Amino acid sequence: MYDDLRKCANMNLRRTARLVGQFYEQHLQPTGLRATQFTLLAAIGQTGPVSISSLAGKMDLERTTLTRNVHLLEREKLIAIREGEDARTRLLALTPKGESRLQGALPYWERAQTEFLERFGNQHWEQMLTELEALSKSVAPD
Repeated sequence: MYDDLRKCANMNLRRTARLVGQFYEQHLQPTGLRATQFTLLAAIGQTGPVSISSLAGKMDLERTTLTRNVHLLEREKLIAIREGEDARTRLLALTPKGESRLQGALPYWERAQTEFLERFGNQHWEQMLTELEALSKSVAPD
């Protein structure tokens, strides 16, 4: 029975995600941003002002997890939170400081991405993206 653990999808995906995360963290270290912070800033920068619920849906994150990370970025004045069209909606937007920090971090992320693709192989990665999308769809709640 325990021999099957080495084939456990959860264990293997989490281990790999940790290692890939550490790889990007090393590259982003000079920027002072964690990989998760960079990803959130990039997502907000890409979409423009966005609600927490919408961003959580796009990133497949629980709202509570996203809210915790958003507060860290707000405390560093990298993002601003303002009311949306109704008082229940809060919109996230990059501040000038956040935009500057994101732009400064982009070359570090690009180097990480380039090195990742050189090590793993672009074709391998394209196949993996297709597989990950299929995997996500197969386990997503209905």
